[in-house]
Amino acid sequence: MNKLTFSLFQTSGSVGPLLLRVFLAVVMFPHVAQKVLGWFGGSGFASSMAFFTDKMGIPAVFAFVAVLAEFLGPIALFFGFLTRIASLPSDSTCWWRPS
Repeated sequence: MNKLTFSLFQTSGSVGPLLLRVFLAVVMFPHVAQKVLGWFGGSGFASSMAFFTDKMGIPAVFAFVAVLAEFLGPIALFFGFLTRIASLPSDSTCWWRPS
């Protein structure tokens, strides 16, 4: 196993990163559930896709990937699956500025 793969799957034995990871997932999931599932008074998937494609000018394929990454990110963080990768796209679409 090469060094990069090892660093992606490496875990810490301390409780601190576990608590931070679970807390972040619990905080992020309701926001994502609003965006994708329409829970907690959210608009749902169709409305989110329309916002990304119409208002922000993101192509539909990239908008779908962004919504999917935001949906799966908190779930992966909660269960500890590839946490270094799962934490990156969690809310990166807030920083998108079309040129």
